[in-house]
Amino acid sequence: MVATADNQLAALIILLVSSCGMMANWFITLFIRRLKSLQNPFGWLTGAQAFVEAVHNSLFCLYFVPMVFFDISWMKSYSQYCGQTILICYDLTVFLHLLISLNRMCAIFFPLRYNKIFSYDHTMIAIIFVFVLEISSSIYFYDIQTCRLFYADDFYHFVFTTEPICLFIAWYTDFMRNVSIVITIVILDIVTVTKVHISRKTMSEMITSETAKRRRDQEVNFLRQACLQAIVFVLELITYFVLESKFENKWMKFFLTTVAWVGVHCIDGFITILFNREFRMLIPCVKGITTIGPTETLFTTSSSRMHFNQKADSRGHSPTTAEIYGA
Repeated sequence: MVATADNQLAALIILLVSSCGMMANWFITLFIRRLKSLQNPFGWLTGAQAFVEAVHNSLFCLYFVPMVFFDISWMKSYSQYCGQTILICYDLTVFLHLLISLNRMCAIFFPLRYNKIFSYDHTMIAIIFVFVLEISSSIYFYDIQTCRLFYADDFYHFVFTTEPICLFIAWYTDFMRNVSIVITIVILDIVTVTKVHISRKTMSEMITSETAKRRRDQEVNFLRQACLQAIVFVLELITYFVLESKFENKWMKFFLTTVAWVGVHCIDGFITILFNREFRMLIPCVKGITTIGPTETLFTTSSSRMHFNQKADSRGHSPTTAEIYGA
């Protein structure tokens, strides 16, 4: 078939968004191994999250874009497998965000047991478990139950087939479940920061006003990152499952579904880079940026490792404030 101008425009829009997301997430995936400060549970979880987001954006960039731009029939006939893989990547991203939030909470609430709870083996087991759980459920729903997520030309998007099991998956296991997880992540992060803030008040006499200001800036920076990521994911779910049906224009539908789905992983990758000093320092044009937040980010880089690699807590030592924040 001959591709129309609309097809090519839609493909170019997705190419722009997905290529940016692909570069950002592959950058995190590849360079995180070079950062000694991220050889810890937070770094391993962030690397796994960036990997699945990179795969998500790569599939859109390398499969969806040529399929739509050139109107390739055989790629459309196999689009259900692309759609299934993309959905797996999306769900894995949400679960890994949850693990990262649990990691932060554990570091603050259980500092003496953190090294045991989030040891290398336990962290890898958690990551593997999430992958196996999501892939297994995907095989059950999409292969055994024959539900399909395939490409549709009407407004250049992936759509579920109309079987009852597909409607159940779309609303309950995709929309409702992911919204619930994102809300849980926000609650966990707020509880974590609240705990830090309360603990800080008890030792306010022992720290200088300058140090206190830096700690408050770190708390605000962390909340900005956590809330921004949550807002992005919730907005994408709302636009895809709720707002899309309110419009008739195919371009509005296209932006509310496909562009939003690609964009959430693109934006998530850039949020990770901009809010983490270690990644910014690897990019000459942005390493001097300080307006995003303080040079040290809360519970992500310095604080998530807490110097636990030194086995301090195995001797019964409780991490100091300086250790928690890498100050």
